[in-house]
Amino acid sequence: MSKQLSELIQAAEQLTPEEQLRLIAHLAQNMSTGSPSSQEHNQPASQTTKTGKSIWQIAEDFTKDLSQEELSKLPTDGAEQHDHYIYGTPKRTS
Repeated sequence: MSKQLSELIQAAEQLTPEEQLRLIAHLAQNMSTGSPSSQEHNQPASQTTKTGKSIWQIAEDFTKDLSQEELSKLPTDGAEQHDHYIYGTPKRTS
């Protein structure tokens, strides 16, 4: 992971949950359609233009520039252990 990305992630962790959700919606919009116009910027994600891409295509677009080393560091258990990744609680056993 690049130093800049690491710093951005650390900064995002300091945001309130509402701000984090707005950031995620903003990033998803930018990844799928490019930079939004100033008019779209203040609208909720549900009111912005639909991309027509599946979640898998969006995820693939997001990860296409990551190296295998960076990809191997990402969680593989999806939402199963979300409390651990979000709140730092101990991982649950299966």
